[in-house]
Amino acid sequence: MEKKDINEEYQERTERLFVAEGEMKAVFSRLGDQIAADQGYEDLHGMDAVHRYLIDKYKWLPHQVRALSIEDLSLLFDDYDTKKKAD
Repeated sequence: MEKKDINEEYQERTERLFVAEGEMKAVFSRLGDQIAADQGYEDLHGMDAVHRYLIDKYKWLPHQVRALSIEDLSLLFDDYDTKKKAD
């Protein structure tokens, strides 16, 4: 078995982290398309629709919404489908 040095392990962990973040961004982009359809945002798609939804719902400013991390968005939208079905 080949031993990896610390730098190689770090690079592999970093790469996995970036891949996971990219996958989460893709999930939110697709969710944004669904939000746009649900909310009637005809000219918005992807993350723009996600941001607009948060601005409308919480009355936050655009710079506040854009500053949210992927983890923050995950918490805010954890039960989006459940809420939508209940409405």
